[in-house]
Amino acid sequence: MRQLTPELLELLNEVRQMALSYEDVEEYTPWGTLCFFRDIKGRNFLFVNDQLEGCLEVMVKLLPAQRAPILSLPFVDMHKSMGKGGWVSAKIKNQDELAQVIPWIGWSYDLNKPIRTKEDLLPDESLEVLNFLAQIRQVAMGYEDIEEYYPFGSRAFRKNKGKIFLYASEQDDYLYLQVRLTPMERDYALTLPFVEVPRYIGHQGWVAGSVRTQEELDIMLPWISESYNINQPVRKGRARK
Repeated sequence: MRQLTPELLELLNEVRQMALSYEDVEEYTPWGTLCFFRDIKGRNFLFVNDQLEGCLEVMVKLLPAQRAPILSLPFVDMHKSMGKGGWVSAKIKNQDELAQVIPWIGWSYDLNKPIRTKEDLLPDESLEVLNFLAQIRQVAMGYEDIEEYYPFGSRAFRKNKGKIFLYASEQDDYLYLQVRLTPMERDYALTLPFVEVPRYIGHQGWVAGSVRTQEELDIMLPWISESYNINQPVRKGRARK
């Protein structure tokens, strides 16, 4: 870890204390960047990068209404790679800037509650996205021995200790779903305007859908079953004659 100046070290300690003051929060460093997540196997709600020169980078996820006023601040931008998911980056250098950032940590903590229902709806948040999420959870968790967890910060579903068969990520006004399909079904899926080939796993037969309507969700719901079946482990045993 790079040696921090006393001023930046003080900022870092205050951010850590605030994050760890919330219930069921754990801290870890998977990629050299500090991450804070809520609940065991829960969702990341805060990243802290202390490797920049002269500042401390704090990254939180916020709703559009929360982001709008703070993006006018000179030290705040949408995050380069995670901005699509609602993450903002604040490069803070002093206590005045930190004082503005501290409340955002609580907002991000609330937004990243692992299991969220309409009772957890935040001001200016889309209820429709949470309704879509409830429907896909009902289908995915309907299989036996299913685990819901967050291996890379995004919601994933798998048979206990088995392969992931579904990813789901809440965006500002849509639900982003990723499933694995057979070649024939995948060819059809990619003709639909809301479906695309996702990064990193697209070459393995996965497709991603940006679901904004119930009609689009109804199309994707059966694909969860297909993805579940494709991702079942191959049983090893003696071949029968």
